[in-house]
Amino acid sequence: MTLVWPWDPTVLFGLAALSVGYAWLARSTNAPRRRAVYFGIGLVVVWMALETPLDSLADDYLQSAHMAQHMLLMTVAPALLLLGLTAPMAAVLLRIPLLRSLTEPVPAQLAYATVMIGWHIPGLYSLALSNPSIHVVEHLAFLAAGTLFWWPVIRATGVHSRWHLTEPAVVLYLLVGMLPMMAVSLPLQFSRQVFYPFYAGAPRILPSITPVLDQTIAGAVMMLMAMVATGVEAVIVICRWLGEAVRADLEGQEAGGEGGRQAIGR
Repeated sequence: MTLVWPWDPTVLFGLAALSVGYAWLARSTNAPRRRAVYFGIGLVVVWMALETPLDSLADDYLQSAHMAQHMLLMTVAPALLLLGLTAPMAAVLLRIPLLRSLTEPVPAQLAYATVMIGWHIPGLYSLALSNPSIHVVEHLAFLAAGTLFWWPVIRATGVHSRWHLTEPAVVLYLLVGMLPMMAVSLPLQFSRQVFYPFYAGAPRILPSITPVLDQTIAGAVMMLMAMVATGVEAVIVICRWLGEAVRADLEGQEAGGEGGRQAIGR
């Protein structure tokens, strides 16, 4: 087994372009610097997925590593990149043609489901493994679909949606978003048939990690990473929802008490 550190100038150029674009956008909208931390971590996640030995492990040996790479690009990195935006920054980005329509909850869900399921169909998955150009398109599609999916969920970006999601609706939205992932991960976990021939013939890192076991682990990795990311966001939304309800109740009680004191004074 030979694991190498990839050197893909297009990935590095893309990360540099995103950094420059973000810096310009942040400066033009006077965004707080702490937001850049989230965006920077998101860029690091993209780099980890594509420019570390994880990439060679995914491309040459393990389907499970490939699924981890996919989830980093589709679930983790997009959420972090969007957390780096403020509402004014998002408003500037929405000037891009069609972006406002695509970031509405229903189109975003449809795009996410289409990309998640479509690229994991055996024929298209194998094509991406055998054709480097198609593989690049696949990775870009994951990043784009993940960004669309998380857009209505993150407060700074979702506030611009014509159909603005309330906290309960966000939780429902996240649950619906789990369905495409489960449509892929469950067959991988429970099928005894190897869906992707490339990994059936790939060199074995350990003899005990058979193609079937590797496929099972791949499905479990996909489900675990999606559940963790979705679960963390759902907990944040629920806590925010309950906190706002408690705060509104306290403010109502204070207003009622003040009204009572004024009535007594009269």
